Amino acid sequence: MKAHQIKNPTNRKLRDNIAWEAISDKLTTRNHKNCCLKWYDTLASPLVREGIWADVDDYLLVEALQKDDAVCVEDVDWDSLIDHRSGEVCRRRWNQMVRGIGGHREKPFIEQVDVLSRRYCTEMIEYRKPKE
Repeated sequence: MKAHQIKNPTNRKLRDNIAWEAISDKLTTRNHKNCCLKWYDTLASPLVREGIWADVDDYLLVEALQKDDAVCVEDVDWDSLIDHRSGEVCRRRWNQMVRGIGGHREKPFIEQVDVLSRRYCTEMIEYRKPKE
């Protein structure tokens, strides 16, 4: 759902503040339950499925890397990127995210960060956080 759109009250949220019915309406190939299952069983990171990583952490990771002055992946201080996540987990998730970029091996680190910063728009962090 885009920030300027009006929320459809019939789109129930099943997990992680995601309107799976709205997604299934757009896809038209799966119902909302199957969309949710497909995401968590097949498409989501194993770290998310295991509960080691949260959806909002992707946005926080990209935001931290944008603010970091590292020129290459070796310059990143992974242990200090996200307060509540270890450096090892941050690095594992970064590697998973980068593999989703076409031709990622040929792209320099700074370009990888740029591509992912467009995918994980940091303005959406507040919307992705779970409601308390």
